[in-house]
Amino acid sequence: MFRMRPEKQAEMEGWKQQLEEVGKERDEHSETIRKLKQEIKDTVDGQRILEKKGSSALKDLKRQLQLERKRADKLQERLQEILTNSKTRT
Repeated sequence: MFRMRPEKQAEMEGWKQQLEEVGKERDEHSETIRKLKQEIKDTVDGQRILEKKGSSALKDLKRQLQLERKRADKLQERLQEILTNSKTRT
Protein backbone atom coordinates (compact mmCIF):
# COMPACT_ATOMS: atom_id res chain seq x y z
CA MET A 1 0.00 0.00 0.00
CA PHE A 2 1.12 3.54 -0.78
CA ARG A 3 2.37 5.58 2.24
CA MET A 4 2.69 9.35 2.05
CA ARG A 5 5.57 11.13 3.71
CA PRO A 6 4.56 13.01 6.89
CA GLU A 7 5.26 16.47 5.43
CA LYS A 8 3.12 15.69 2.37
CA GLN A 9 0.41 14.31 4.66
CA ALA A 10 0.47 17.57 6.67
CA GLU A 11 0.34 19.62 3.47
CA MET A 12 -2.66 17.61 2.25
CA GLU A 13 -4.42 18.13 5.58
CA GLY A 14 -3.76 21.87 5.30
CA TRP A 15 -5.28 21.93 1.81
CA LYS A 16 -8.30 19.94 2.97
CA GLN A 17 -8.84 22.34 5.85
CA GLN A 18 -8.54 25.33 3.54
CA LEU A 19 -10.97 23.73 1.11
CA GLU A 20 -13.50 23.21 3.92
CA GLU A 21 -13.16 26.84 5.05
CA VAL A 22 -13.66 28.09 1.49
CA GLY A 23 -16.72 25.85 1.20
CA LYS A 24 -18.17 27.31 4.41
CA GLU A 25 -17.51 30.85 3.20
CA ARG A 26 -19.18 30.04 -0.13
CA ASP A 27 -22.22 28.71 1.72
CA GLU A 28 -22.38 31.86 3.86
CA HIS A 29 -22.09 34.08 0.79
CA SER A 30 -24.77 32.08 -0.99
CA GLU A 31 -27.10 32.53 2.00
CA THR A 32 -26.36 36.27 2.11
CA ILE A 33 -27.10 36.53 -1.62
CA ARG A 34 -30.35 34.61 -1.17
CA LYS A 35 -31.43 36.92 1.67
CA LEU A 36 -30.53 40.05 -0.32
CA LYS A 37 -32.44 38.80 -3.36
CA GLN A 38 -35.49 38.19 -1.17
CA GLU A 39 -35.12 41.64 0.38
CA ILE A 40 -34.98 43.21 -3.09
CA LYS A 41 -38.05 41.25 -4.17
CA ASP A 42 -39.94 42.32 -1.04
CA THR A 43 -38.94 45.94 -1.60
CA VAL A 44 -40.04 45.84 -5.24
CA ASP A 45 -43.34 44.21 -4.26
CA GLY A 46 -43.86 46.83 -1.55
CA GLN A 47 -43.13 49.62 -4.02
CA ARG A 48 -45.62 48.16 -6.48
CA ILE A 49 -48.29 48.00 -3.76
CA LEU A 50 -47.61 51.63 -2.79
CA GLU A 51 -47.85 52.70 -6.42
CA LYS A 52 -51.20 50.93 -6.79
CA LYS A 53 -52.50 52.54 -3.59
CA GLY A 54 -51.31 55.95 -4.76
CA SER A 55 -52.93 55.48 -8.14
CA SER A 56 -56.17 54.38 -6.51
CA ALA A 57 -56.13 57.34 -4.11
CA LEU A 58 -55.48 59.72 -7.02
CA LYS A 59 -58.43 58.29 -8.98
CA ASP A 60 -60.65 58.65 -5.93
CA LEU A 61 -59.55 62.25 -5.38
CA LYS A 62 -60.17 63.10 -9.04
CA ARG A 63 -63.64 61.59 -8.78
CA GLN A 64 -64.35 63.57 -5.63
CA LEU A 65 -63.07 66.75 -7.28
CA GLN A 66 -65.38 66.18 -10.25
CA LEU A 67 -68.35 65.69 -7.92
CA GLU A 68 -67.48 68.85 -5.99
CA ARG A 69 -67.18 70.83 -9.22
CA LYS A 70 -70.63 69.65 -10.30
CA ARG A 71 -72.01 70.56 -6.90
CA ALA A 72 -70.37 74.00 -7.05
CA ASP A 73 -71.78 74.55 -10.56
CA LYS A 74 -75.29 73.65 -9.38
CA LEU A 75 -74.96 75.98 -6.38
CA GLN A 76 -73.72 78.73 -8.69
CA GLU A 77 -76.72 78.21 -10.97
CA ARG A 78 -79.08 78.25 -7.99
CA LEU A 79 -77.50 81.44 -6.66
CA GLN A 80 -77.83 83.00 -10.10
CA GLU A 81 -81.54 82.06 -10.18
CA ILE A 82 -82.11 83.54 -6.74
CA LEU A 83 -80.32 86.77 -7.69
CA THR A 84 -82.23 87.02 -10.96
CA ASN A 85 -85.57 86.43 -9.20
CA SER A 86 -84.83 89.00 -6.50
CA LYS A 87 -83.94 91.62 -9.14
CA THR A 88 -87.15 90.85 -11.01
CA ARG A 89 -89.24 91.35 -7.87
CA THR A 90 -87.75 94.73 -7.03
